[in-house]
Amino acid sequence: MRIVPAPRLTVARASFAVTALSLCLCGTTQRADAQELRTLDVARQLHDTSAMLVRVRYAAGKLTLRAADPAVLYRMQLAYLPDAVHPLYSYAPASRTLRVGVEKRGVRVPDGEHAGDMHLDLARAVPLDLDMQLGAVEADLDMSGLRVGELHVESGASDARIRFASPNAERMRALDLEVGAASLHASGLANANAAEIRVQAGVGGVELDFDGAWTQNVELVVRVALGGVTIRVPREVGVRVESQRFLASFDSQGLVKRGNAYYSENWDSAPHRLSVRAQTTFGKLQVERTVRQ
Repeated sequence: MRIVPAPRLTVARASFAVTALSLCLCGTTQRADAQELRTLDVARQLHDTSAMLVRVRYAAGKLTLRAADPAVLYRMQLAYLPDAVHPLYSYAPASRTLRVGVEKRGVRVPDGEHAGDMHLDLARAVPLDLDMQLGAVEADLDMSGLRVGELHVESGASDARIRFASPNAERMRALDLEVGAASLHASGLANANAAEIRVQAGVGGVELDFDGAWTQNVELVVRVALGGVTIRVPREVGVRVESQRFLASFDSQGLVKRGNAYYSENWDSAPHRLSVRAQTTFGKLQVERTVRQ
C-alpha cells in the first residue's frame, strides 16, 4: 500500500483530500472455521499537526498500536473474518476524528490467532485523544513517542499491555483503564505525564510499574473486584496508601501507618510522591519499592 503524496490544494478544498485506501477482498492469509481472512489497509499522509480524536472499537483478535513513520497521520492494517465481524473505518477531516476497528456480526468469533489482527500506527507530532473499547482482545499498546492528551481503555475478556517507554510530551488530562475478566500490565507510567490515573478491574491481575521520568506528583485510584494488584515504585519516590479491603490482604512492608494511611519513610522529603487510593475485594494489594536501572 502506497501513501499518496499530499496534493496542492487550497484551504477550502483541503478537507476533500483523498485518503489512501486499499481494500483486498480476495487475498487469503489464514483459514479458520471455513472462513478466509480478508485484509484492509488504510492510511493518510500527515498534512498538519492539529489534534486528533481516535476511537477504536475492536471486538476480538490481536491488536498492536505504535507510533507511525514521520510522514504518516495514521495507518491501519486489518485482517478480519467477514462472516464474524465487519470492519470499521472512517475519518472526518473537519472534526479530526478517526474511527477504526471491527464490530461483531452477532456470531461467535474464533479465539486466538484465527480471530484476526489489527495494526494501528498513529502520528508522533499530533496531540491525540484515544478512546478504546476492546472485547476478547490480546492488546499491545505502545504509547512511546506519541503525544497523548487523554487515554481511555475499556477492555473485556482480554490481556492488555500498555507502555510508555519514553516521556509523553503532552500533559495528560485523563488516563483511565478499565478491564473485565482480564490481565493488565502498564509500564513507564511516570513517563505518561499524568497527574491522575484511574484503574478498575473485575477478575484478573493488575501490574502497574511507575518507572520512567518523574516530573510531578501522581494520584492513583485503583479498584479491583477479584484479583491481585502489584504497584512498583522507585525508592526515591514517596508513597502514601489508603486501602479499603474486603477479604483481601495488603502487603505494607516498608510502609509506616499514620492514622488511616500507610507512608514510606521518605514521604516528607521525597522530590515526587505517589498517592494511592485502593479498593480490593478477594485479592491482594502489594506495593514494591524498586531501584532504578
